[in-house]
This record gives sequence, structure tokens and C-alpha cells, in this order.
Amino acid sequence: MLTSPSRVIKFALKDFWRNFGLSLMTITILLLTYLSFNLLVLVNFFTNAATTAVENRVDVSVYFGPDVADERIMGVRGNLLSLPEVKDIDFVSRAEALDRFRSSHANDPAILSALNEVGENPLGAVLIIKAKDAANYGPILTALQGPTIKDLVADMVIEDHRALIDRLTAITTRVKSLALGVSAVFALISLLIVFNTIRVSIYIHREEIAIERLVGASSNFVRLPFLIETVLFNLIACGLVAALVFSTLGLIEPTANNFFSVSSIGLVDYYRANWLQIFAWQLGVVTVLSLLAAAVSMRRYLRK
Repeated sequence: MLTSPSRVIKFALKDFWRNFGLSLMTITILLLTYLSFNLLVLVNFFTNAATTAVENRVDVSVYFGPDVADERIMGVRGNLLSLPEVKDIDFVSRAEALDRFRSSHANDPAILSALNEVGENPLGAVLIIKAKDAANYGPILTALQGPTIKDLVADMVIEDHRALIDRLTAITTRVKSLALGVSAVFALISLLIVFNTIRVSIYIHREEIAIERLVGASSNFVRLPFLIETVLFNLIACGLVAALVFSTLGLIEPTANNFFSVSSIGLVDYYRANWLQIFAWQLGVVTVLSLLAAAVSMRRYLRK
């Protein structure tokens, strides 16, 4: 009867509610630990999102002479699209290129006046090439130097944001290190709190433990309620953090969308698709560490 699982769980729940203030403090510290781990997840997500957003702005603008027919330019576009490195190519006609030029120099009357004096459209069509990856522009530039294309090209500009990406990587590396340090501090505090919570529980129940042993209770029966209580602390803390995170993601995403100038950054979808993996490893790691702290406390204060 004394080894019945239901009785062990009953004793664990009884101890949880009997020392509710201590249990609440333990759960609060564990909650902060889980929050700090989710901060790491968010930092990693936004780092990848920011890098992708900057890399998407990298492109090659190929300017053709005004005498090059659209048919020949479209032929060049078709050849370039056959390259495995090319993601997409936008075609900008001569008329559209002129409209963009006028819009970009709307506040420069001297340039607009000179353009009007020319009379006809002096601009040629443009191909804006985007690669599948920012590191894949080498083969594209080589193709543009081919004899069938080179003579048609009047100018070529590559928009590279490598310096911005490097600076972004450096900043996020420091932020990740800071978040990791905060997580480590909260994890250490959580272990100390769990250690002391079990120690206090052992002290409070010292007479009950002595009676249990007198009537033949095994060491496992005495120890299991404290371990179950430790698992319960973590389940409640992780559950509260999961509810808090999902309730705030909807508030964070619109702001992030505006910052990155996208319709949806995919933060909510990311958590929905990976919630089990995200919270399972957090729960597993923190619970194992908490159980180790509880075991050390019992080994020290719960004599056989």
C-alpha cells in the first residue's frame, strides 16, 4: 500500500499546497528561466529574418542602351533565367525607367530641365536580377560578361549590403551572448531555489518521514514525492510561459512586420509549427537540471 503510485502523487500534491508560498516562489523563478530561453529563440528568429530581409535587397541592375530592342533584352532575360543561381528577373521598360528616373529626381529641377531639353527618352530598358542566395552572384556576373550579352549592356550595378549584414551579425552575436548569460543566471538561481525548496520541505516533513520509515516505507517512497513536486513546478512554469508567449506573439508580429516592411514575418506561424520542439527541449533541460538539484538536496538532507 505504501508503494502505491497514487499515494506518492497524493503526498506530492499535499506538500505542494501545504507550502504554497514556497511553491509559488519556485515556479516564479522557473518561469523567468523559461522566459529567458524563449528570448534566445526570438533573438535567433529575428536574426535570421533580418539577415534574409537584407539579402533580399541584393540584386544586379543591368542597364541596356536605348537602341537595344525589347525582344533582344527578353532573350537575354530568358537565357539568364536558365541559370540555376537565378531566382527572378524583373524587366523594366524604357518608359517605366523614365518614370522612375523622374520620380527619383522630382526635387532636382536642373536634372528634369536637362531631361526635357533632350526631348526623347534617353534611357534604355533595365533587367533587375535576384539570385537564390546572396553568395550566388558570381556565375551570374560571369554570364553577363559573355560575348552575346556584353555588347548590349551599357552599365551594370550590383547592390550589395554585405557590410550591413556583417554589422547585423556582430550585433546579434552580442545580443545572443547577453541572452545566453541571462538564461544561465536564471537557470542557476532556479537550481538553488529548487535545492532549498526540497531542503525546506524535508525539514517540515521530518517527523512524517520518520514515521513512514518506522512503518516500513522504502527510500524510494520517501523520495518520490519530492521529485514529483519538482516535475510539477516545471510543468506549471513551462505551461504558463507557453500561454504567455502565444498570447503576446500576436502583439509582437504586427510591429515586426512594419519594421521589416513585409506583409508577414511568420513569427506566429513559426511558433505554431515548432511549438512542441521549442517547449519540449526547454522543459526537458530545465526539468533534468531541477531533478539533479532535488537529488543533491535529498542526498544531503534526507538521511537513510
